[in-house]
Amino acid sequence: MGDKDKIIAVPRADADARRALAERMGALHITRIGEMPRIELYLDQVLTLVTQELEFMQVPGDAVVTGSMVNNYVKQGVIPAPRKKRYTRRHLASLLFVCAFKRVFSIAQVKQLMERIYASGADLAWLYDAACELLERSLAACFANAERLEVLRESDPGLLDTADKGLDPELEHLIEAAVASLATRVYVEQTLLLADAGARS
Repeated sequence: MGDKDKIIAVPRADADARRALAERMGALHITRIGEMPRIELYLDQVLTLVTQELEFMQVPGDAVVTGSMVNNYVKQGVIPAPRKKRYTRRHLASLLFVCAFKRVFSIAQVKQLMERIYASGADLAWLYDAACELLERSLAACFANAERLEVLRESDPGLLDTADKGLDPELEHLIEAAVASLATRVYVEQTLLLADAGARS
């Protein structure tokens, strides 16, 4: 049996660590517009705030945001240009929105989404706050379900219905969450493609 054919046993994550992570995600609070600094900020201050705010979704070796990223987003029209090199709450909210969504979508798709938001005439402060609340609730639900999966399985076997297949419950939850994320991504991509095709015709 070659090295590629060997089955590697991966130990389950420590239950206390998983519980702590679930509690942290359940208590997560993303700064709302009214809680952001009232003064205009310089780029280095913005980078620090955005990095701290999105720390919960950061992965090792991957920068949440850099100065060159912000400059590119401004050049591409993804976020508004700063005024005299200073950034307002609206800039900060837009950048947080972009940096969060670029985790799952290309910057071109995020730009399309932001353009539609800007063109909608919606109250951007309200929309940002509502999106933060939805993300908090979604994260809390995902991590709470991971902790309660065995209890939930008694009444709901889940999408995969693998109770008799020997699949680890934590892995099953991850797969279900990945499938849900993929479905959401496809919905957003196809809706934006359809809107783009309609705009060209």
